[in-house]
Amino acid sequence: MKGRIWLLLGVGVGIAIGVGRMPYFAGAAGSLSDTAQRVVDSAGSSLLHGVAERGGFRRVIEGLSAVLGLLVPGATALLLVAAARFTLRLRLFVGVVVLVLGVASFFYLGHGLAIGVLLLAVGAAAVAVVATGPLVAAPLAALASLIGTEFLPRLVSGRDSVTHSSVITLHQALFATAGSPLWLEVGMLLIAAAPFAIAARFVVR
Repeated sequence: MKGRIWLLLGVGVGIAIGVGRMPYFAGAAGSLSDTAQRVVDSAGSSLLHGVAERGGFRRVIEGLSAVLGLLVPGATALLLVAAARFTLRLRLFVGVVVLVLGVASFFYLGHGLAIGVLLLAVGAAAVAVVATGPLVAAPLAALASLIGTEFLPRLVSGRDSVTHSSVITLHQALFATAGSPLWLEVGMLLIAAAPFAIAARFVVR
């Protein structure tokens, strides 16, 4: 896909910011991931409160909240990459449409005015085609990779990891006992990493 270089450049910038720990940008990405997880947790807590009053499936909601909490950051990154790819595919269409409108002005406007409209359309089409990569696609890819750089290390940071806390919640929901078996840790880790892997494939494919 033409324009992939902008996706790769954006990913590189995002990783560089995350690894370099630039306070504002890296902190913003971490806050975005945390906010997404808190939204899921809050929704789960609200549902739990509601079903508790009605005698509903409390453990089912706890388990779903644990899984979704791990999926949301990766899903966010995946959506950002998908949006970046879409803008790259859409830019040529937009450029052609604007150019066609400029040419069509010759059928409805005077010759002198139509030339001005055509020049404006050519300029707008050029901006749509040329600037979409660095101004739209690259920043979206950078934010996606920055989320991954901030979130993925937290999946494997020992007993304080995001995966470990989610596994305890899910194990309690599944088996009504406390525990964090290795097979469940690995499974949840794969679930959390899957959207990032798909996003990476979208970038290089």
